[in-house]
Formats: sequence, C-alpha cells, structure tokens
Amino acid sequence: MKMVRHTTLALVMAAALSACGNNNVMPPMMMYPGQFPPQQGNMLPTDGSLMGNGNLLNNDALPTDVTQGQVGSIVGRVVTRSGRTLHNVQIWIESNPEIKTTSQRGDFTLMNVPAGTQTLVLQFGNIETTTQVNVMPNMAVAPQQNPVMLDGEVGSEALAFASPNQQVAAFKVDQSKLNDWQPTGLVAYGGNLYVSAIDISSLVKKGTVIKMSAQNGEEWQDIASSWMGLRHPLNSGTRGLAMTNAGLLLVTDKDKDVFSVAPSGGEVTKIEADSAIDVAAGNGVVWFSSLRGLEKSDSSGSSRELISGVAASGGIGADKEGNAYVPVRNSIKKVSPAGEVTDLISEYLNGPVDVAVDPRNGDIYVLDKNEVKRFDKDGQFIINFSSSALHASSIALDDNGALYIAEFGSSSDSAQIIKYDAVPLVNPAQVTAPAATPADTGFDGGLLPEDQSFGEDSTTQESEESTGLDEFELPELDFGSDW
Repeated sequence: MKMVRHTTLALVMAAALSACGNNNVMPPMMMYPGQFPPQQGNMLPTDGSLMGNGNLLNNDALPTDVTQGQVGSIVGRVVTRSGRTLHNVQIWIESNPEIKTTSQRGDFTLMNVPAGTQTLVLQFGNIETTTQVNVMPNMAVAPQQNPVMLDGEVGSEALAFASPNQQVAAFKVDQSKLNDWQPTGLVAYGGNLYVSAIDISSLVKKGTVIKMSAQNGEEWQDIASSWMGLRHPLNSGTRGLAMTNAGLLLVTDKDKDVFSVAPSGGEVTKIEADSAIDVAAGNGVVWFSSLRGLEKSDSSGSSRELISGVAASGGIGADKEGNAYVPVRNSIKKVSPAGEVTDLISEYLNGPVDVAVDPRNGDIYVLDKNEVKRFDKDGQFIINFSSSALHASSIALDDNGALYIAEFGSSSDSAQIIKYDAVPLVNPAQVTAPAATPADTGFDGGLLPEDQSFGEDSTTQESEESTGLDEFELPELDFGSDW
C-alpha cells in the first residue's frame, strides 16, 4: 500500500513539473503592484513600510488583480539636498510623459510602466533631475538611487508653499450662555469670521449668524438675533453663508427661505426667493445650490438662472472673478459667470464636503471628508493634510490666505473654528537653478535603510487622538438626493 501511495505522489509531481516546461521550473508566483517581492537587489522592502499611510496619490489606482503583461511599478521618495522630503514634485517617465504623478510628503508611485530601463524625470520649479530605473514586469521597484535627491537648492518659501498649512489657533463657536451653537457655514471677511450656526439641543430649535475676530476669536457676537439674544428669526435649517459685494451676508435655509443679514447691526431681512442649501458669491455674482441644481443670481439673490446639468453634492465656493466651484460627487466643476462648465478636478477626491478659493492666487482648497486637499488654479494637486476635525462642516479663506475650518462637533462644547496659517506665494524664480555639482546622496540603489521607512501619517493620527470625540452623524446636513 505504501508503494502505491509513493508511486501516485511521484506521478503527480512529475506531471506538475512537466506542465512547467522542459526546464522543470515551477510556475511564477503572482505579484500584485503593492506587494513587494522577497528578492535581493533593487527591490523594495517586503513589509510594505514604503507605502506610508497607504493612501499615496498616484497616476492610477491600484488594480484589483495582477498587472498583466510587460509592465511594472515604480515606488520611491524624493528629497532636497538637505535630506528633507519634498512635496509637489512633478514626476514622469521620459519616454512616455503621460505616465506621471506628483509626490505626496515626498512619496510617489508610478503604475503601469513598461518593463526595461526607464529614465525618471523629477521637476520642482525650474529644478529638473533625472534618474534611471530598471522596471521589472509585475513588480514594484525603486530608482537606482533612492531616495532621489534633487539636483539644486530649494528655497524655504518654495518648501513652505508645497507643504501643508500649519494650524495656529482654534476658536470656540458657542460662547453663549443661552444657546448651544454648532457651525454649518463660514465666511472670512474684513478681519472677522461670520459663522452660520444652529441650536438643535435646546427646546426651541433655531439658527443664527455669529461674528468673531479672525485674529483671536474674541469680540464674539450673536448678530442675527434680537431681544438680547432671546429671539432668532433664522431656524435650524440654516446652512449656507456668503458675503456679497454690497456688504450683505446671504444666509440660506434649506427648508424655507433665503435671508440677508447686515454684518454690523445684524438686521435680518427675508429675500423673496425660493429656499436653497448653500450660497457663494464673488464679483457681483451670487450662486445658489438648491434641489433643482446650481443657480446663478445677481447680488440681490432674488432672481435665479438654472445651470443645466450641474447639481452640487457638497458646499459650493466662488472666486473673486465670480466663477463657481461645485463638488459633484468625487469631482469639482468650475462654472464661469457666463455659464460655461469645466471639469476642473476629477482625481484624488473621496467625498468633498465644501470648497474655497485663495483670493491671492486662485489655489483651490477642498474639504474632502476630514482632509484638506489643495490644488492650484488649474486643478493640479499640490498637497493634502488633516483638517484636525472629526466632523468638519465648512471651509473658508480670508484675503491674506489664512485658512479656516468649521468643526461641527458632537455638541456645542466641541464646536470650533480651526485656523491655519497662509502659505507663502512663490514662483519658479524662487526655486534656484540646478547646482553645478550634485551632492552625493549616500545611496547606491537597492533596499531602503530601515530608518527611511515612511511610517504612518502622524498628522491625521494626532488630530484624531486630540479631539476625543465619538462618532456621530450630523443632523440633517444632507443636500438632497444627489448629495
């Protein structure tokens, strides 16, 4: 009986080896692009440490099956001559510029690269560096010199511009003893913050507009109230907020009406117009987001013109030229005052909540769930970073480029406005020309040293730990069936 078993096993193994060809080589192991092989040489670590927070922004999404054919992937890091990881470096394959990406916190990934020796081009401002990569089919490899060091000096302002905005302050939204305010909308204007807020915890549900100093959160006022704060004309459907060129605040009520509020005296006036979910204004043009779709109006906000085929799925924004920026599912559309619609951003977004534009240079800030993603005026990705809020509801920038994020909070106790510094404005001339003699990187290809592993995204992790808030759902902050 033992002999029969051994004979059967031998026949099975022989058949398997024969199926592999005359060289008796076992079939190759399937390799996914995000899975690192165990071979030595120019391969990356097998523990996946190079993948960082697992959310690299690249030129293509990771496929769900093995990349078939003679293509592979390149994964690496780009640093300055001082060894600092560099954001927003443009990276592409020299022989095929369509295969391109942008570094995120220094990390980059290129997918579907033809196998063989490829020249990788890295550009930041007017600094351009090239390096060689031996791409292997169905595998992820690193450049021959990795990290890749840029061949030139990078100025401090250019580094800051391509880095996340830095959080500098947080202001409490509810500074009232009579109500429990939580923010739904936000405008920065004339050195002040104007916050549309709702009270859904008290016996009487209501809404208001709060005014406070953008510098320190002081000089707090409940301006859309009367009778010493006992009466509020706005209700708990209060959502959108915009400042017109005429100096009036427009406030939307998703259930009923549109109101104007005087920033100084706080007089509340009902506008003869249909209800709306959100509002944005610029250069005398007012944009409304309603259940009908995107609508254009003048500064009065009374008459509206429907823009065909554009239905917002998040809060809308506007620039100083009067263009509207509209989240539509996982994209941003730009709509001119003439009604021309452009697909501006179609990558990198996972659920945009609100959008705002830097008045200095047109950079676009998208509040994407609880992250902020910054794009240039042409829709090119620059950087993303944590909003430091678990339940962010709105985003705004002031004339100096300072960034503000409204944290709805789990209650009025945790509701706040988070302030970030403005990034400096730069141009390519502030990034110096390549150095005459490149500095030695200290790397000769192969595996990255252990201390170069990317690790987790500490910014996001710290923000989640610091808030201590439990998960909850925002009350009725829906924007219609398509939101």
